[in-house]
Amino acid sequence: MELRNYPSGKTACYNFEAQDGPRAAILLVHGLGEHAGRYSGWAERFNERGVTLNAFDLPGHGRSEGQWGVIPSPEKVYDTIDTLLLEMKGTYPGVPLFLYGHSLGGGIVLNYLIRRKPAVTGAIVTSPWIILTETPPAVKLLLANVVGSIMPGMTQPSGLNIEYLSRDPEVARAYRNDPLVHGLISAGLYRWMTSAAEETMARASEIDVPLLLAHGRDDMITSPSGSVQVAGSAPRATLKLWDGGYHELHNDPLKEEHFDFITEWMDTLI
Repeated sequence: MELRNYPSGKTACYNFEAQDGPRAAILLVHGLGEHAGRYSGWAERFNERGVTLNAFDLPGHGRSEGQWGVIPSPEKVYDTIDTLLLEMKGTYPGVPLFLYGHSLGGGIVLNYLIRRKPAVTGAIVTSPWIILTETPPAVKLLLANVVGSIMPGMTQPSGLNIEYLSRDPEVARAYRNDPLVHGLISAGLYRWMTSAAEETMARASEIDVPLLLAHGRDDMITSPSGSVQVAGSAPRATLKLWDGGYHELHNDPLKEEHFDFITEWMDTLI
């Protein structure tokens, strides 16, 4: 892990390098409340297949600077992704580049694809924040919208039930004991992601790169119906719904099947 300065602020960056030079490289965007270090084991699986995985902690997450749960500027996050992809193109000339987003990161990646149209080989999006399984009460939504415009840095508990992450109880135990994990979300971040999800559903037909959308049918955090809707509009989308899968497919008992599906899809593009 290395701290670097990027448009979104001082950022914790991770590089999980494949040996002998990569045949592909991934930039990963993690989910709400977690950090990129949680993907180290998953990254090693890609490394074994000759794929380098780079990742970073979002503002207000992990070891990056900022108040936990607060992402002050969505556009600066997109600027940071722009910069990281540009750096990767310089480091790995001629190597196919993929974006990978999970949950909050999945919602960010989808909206980024629409707004910035990056020159990537493809995008992998798992369990994206498009439609939440449980819609917050109307009063809470109203407060988030009002407070989000006036006091965007005000945080509240995210309400995440960590038992819903995976069917493997060890995942919840490790998450609970991880000092770099938090359970907060700011009004501004909630407002941004709600708006981004609406825009993504309305403009999914503009996603012009190969897109793999994967979601667990039993996800109790983000609804698979959001992935179904996006996949129905994005012209180059592949949709995979996993029977019994929970929110973190990469940490679920079906993770090996999920990994094989991702890498086989990547192989068709490399």
